[in-house]
Amino acid sequence: MLDGLYETWLRLGIFAAVFALLAAVEIVRPRRALKAGKNRRWLTNLSIVAIDGLVVRAMSALAVPVTAVAAAVFASSHGVGLLNWIDLPVWLETLIALVTLDLAIWAQHVASHKIPALWRLHQVHHADVDIDVSTAIRFHPVEIALSILW
Repeated sequence: MLDGLYETWLRLGIFAAVFALLAAVEIVRPRRALKAGKNRRWLTNLSIVAIDGLVVRAMSALAVPVTAVAAAVFASSHGVGLLNWIDLPVWLETLIALVTLDLAIWAQHVASHKIPALWRLHQVHHADVDIDVSTAIRFHPVEIALSILW
């Protein structure tokens, strides 16, 4: 329990530090003039992020991540999946898994632009009048839930 709590706070701390660093760079060296005030936009964007966080926590309480881990353990113990059928060095298997995951996320993003129902959800991300570091984390809560399931 303590390790999980430590990891959560560590991840949040790293995220907050990188976010603050990028936000400071944008303030000191803006790429373009803003159309809307940062304060109101950030209140909106960070409020959406807070709701997204609640959705993720609710899904965690419903054992969605546990189900994913259980599926991975089942696949490993039953020899299901390409990386269980071939013998490669761990570093290469890790690289293949990361590239495959990245391609899956890319495919989800392409689908969110091409499928009308998904586009309606994804528009929350694109509806920001200015683009800055806060836009990168602005997603509809249903889109976040679908991303976790994906």
